[in-house]
Amino acid sequence: MKTDIKIILPNNSTLDIDLSQEDLDWELEEIDEREMGVERLYEAVLEKEVDGLDQPLEITLRVWEYPEGFTNTQEIELSEGDVVEECDLGQFVISYYEDEEYEEDDES
Repeated sequence: MKTDIKIILPNNSTLDIDLSQEDLDWELEEIDEREMGVERLYEAVLEKEVDGLDQPLEITLRVWEYPEGFTNTQEIELSEGDVVEECDLGQFVISYYEDEEYEEDDES
């Protein structure tokens, strides 16, 4: 399963960023009622130090779940540069919330 994204920076260099579940802290940002049930928007923000940039590269990851249990849209926003290759972000959201639910069940 592909877990990295490829970015072209303003200086035309490329950067591969390998995403790992440990680096991602997903937040539930929005919930909307729609025709086929609930739509949820999840967001995670990471910062990476990159040679040649004055400030850390901020990467905002967004995943929409709709209908419930299925990821249907994703977006990657960068403070600098352009994304040229993506991976399936839904895999991270689903496993993150499955782990969270498992931990909550253990605490009961």
